[in-house]
Amino acid sequence: MNSTAKGNSLEDALCDYLINQQERGNLVYDLYPPERCIIRKKPKYDCPERRRPVEFDVVIELYREGREAPHSYVVFECKNYKSGIPESRVTDFSDKMGRIFGHSVKGILVVSSRLQSGAENIARSRSMGIVKFNETGVDVVADRRRPYAVESAFVKSQIFDEKHRVKSLKFSAYFDGKFFSDIGQLLECFEQGAEDKSSGGSEGVSVPYISTDDIRALATEILEGIGYKAGHVDLAEVCAAMSLELKFSRKNIFDEDGTLILGSANFDRNSIEINSHDNEFRERFTIGHEIGHFCLRHGHYLRSETVIERDLLVDVEGAENFNFTRLELQANLFASEIILPDQVFRLAVEVGRKRLEMRDIGFGYIYVDDKPWNYQPYNELLFDLSQYFRVSKQATEIRLKKLGIVNDQRRYGDTSSANLIGEIFANIQTGDR
Repeated sequence: MNSTAKGNSLEDALCDYLINQQERGNLVYDLYPPERCIIRKKPKYDCPERRRPVEFDVVIELYREGREAPHSYVVFECKNYKSGIPESRVTDFSDKMGRIFGHSVKGILVVSSRLQSGAENIARSRSMGIVKFNETGVDVVADRRRPYAVESAFVKSQIFDEKHRVKSLKFSAYFDGKFFSDIGQLLECFEQGAEDKSSGGSEGVSVPYISTDDIRALATEILEGIGYKAGHVDLAEVCAAMSLELKFSRKNIFDEDGTLILGSANFDRNSIEINSHDNEFRERFTIGHEIGHFCLRHGHYLRSETVIERDLLVDVEGAENFNFTRLELQANLFASEIILPDQVFRLAVEVGRKRLEMRDIGFGYIYVDDKPWNYQPYNELLFDLSQYFRVSKQATEIRLKKLGIVNDQRRYGDTSSANLIGEIFANIQTGDR
């Protein structure tokens, strides 16, 4: 795809996003009703100095009540580059706006990838905003009540290069030292003189904590609703019972960092779409993860959600975690509970122990070390359980350890759950389930 086509693609995606926000009625909150905003793509404005029209990528014209002419303009310049934007491009864009609109304009540079932090100085000196737009990212619910705060550090990691990469947002913005997670907040800051309207974590509330017991109870209720008795859970049946549309795509879709997007959830449409997988067990866990987002009412915070491999590695609650991390943790806990139902799983473990003659001789309900007579039956138990529930051996082992019924004394020590989940994907290449 040439540079012009790439730029047009970004413009089209951004324009569709803005129109969608306007149709929802929450583009600029209390400042201007959506019907007083006109979104234009590739508009041309007369330029007396150049004696010919000048074209811009995307423009929002804002109107006051009773006025026929726009009160102000928000102009977007889309640059679909992989690397940072040259200072000359920023300067040219700023000069072009000044010739047409004077002081009644706010300029926003839209990029599809992260920028070098030096871009911050350019944006500040020219009083311009920076927006990173990712069509495949997570879409946060934009609501003037601010029910959910997206931390500034999280949004900052979307726009500027940082060592710690996080899940991509659909819309991220920077202006005057502040960070924003939706277009309404950014325009509100523009209009009200850059007062403190950012999503810096001081407004809104955090995602509430949900205990494992509560998540287990919810999963159990759903399983009872579909009449589940034993064996692997029919996740398609779970989706049907919840009126969720489950779709499968054979496409490989990647995020901006080149990471495979395993699936997505759309909370407005009540739909889950699973992308191409090369492993049935990972696909089932991905479906369970997305079902978890719906069951746990994460649509209160998000309009759409994507799941990548990193999301399935989240299994520890930490004070340093972002709100998004807590959402992913909760979805993973639910996936484990729905795919490996508590009572049936415990019963299957007991049946397996008896068949393999694994006894508690004072070292624990299930004991494993490097001795073949301990390791081999343990490994066979994992294999039998994984086949019975159609889930990976690693996920099965995580479940056993979460229940506290394994005393693992192998030389490598007690592997963390995150590392064990990581083995799920490492073993895909070898076919080891």
